Amino acid sequence: MSRDFTRVGRSRIEGTGVFAKRRIPRGTRIFEYLGQRRTLSSVLLDDGSYGDHTYLFRLNEQILIDGSVGGNDARFVNHGCEPNCEAYIFDDRLYFYAMRDIRRGEELTIDYHLTLTLGRARGKVRELYACHCGAPSCRGTMLATRRRRSRSQ
Repeated sequence: MSRDFTRVGRSRIEGTGVFAKRRIPRGTRIFEYLGQRRTLSSVLLDDGSYGDHTYLFRLNEQILIDGSVGGNDARFVNHGCEPNCEAYIFDDRLYFYAMRDIRRGEELTIDYHLTLTLGRARGKVRELYACHCGAPSCRGTMLATRRRRSRSQ
């Protein structure tokens, strides 16, 4: 059976996106996220020689996968507030799976759950992480939202 589920094309969400070439059933492993493995410290100390950091995906606390170096089409999966894919890590490898049945022609999305290490996102920083997914429940940002504790906790 062919596992050629996707194609890359222009996205209505942002720039380039990944689309289903055919129906993808719920639970299907779509592809592995490939790229150069880098330590968190090398990314933080990067002088720009690695290029665009748009394609970084955290594998664990110390290792990130840089899809801009040796990456595949998985790096073009855009953020969505109502994602149809999710990432799983098995044996130090990162895979995208279908969370539900995905229709032919539908864009693949994951929730990036981005976090900032410098505190709350305000003003221009928040604008940099604006979401354009168009989902009915779009939260307006690719940043993870903190759940507020109820008073009973």
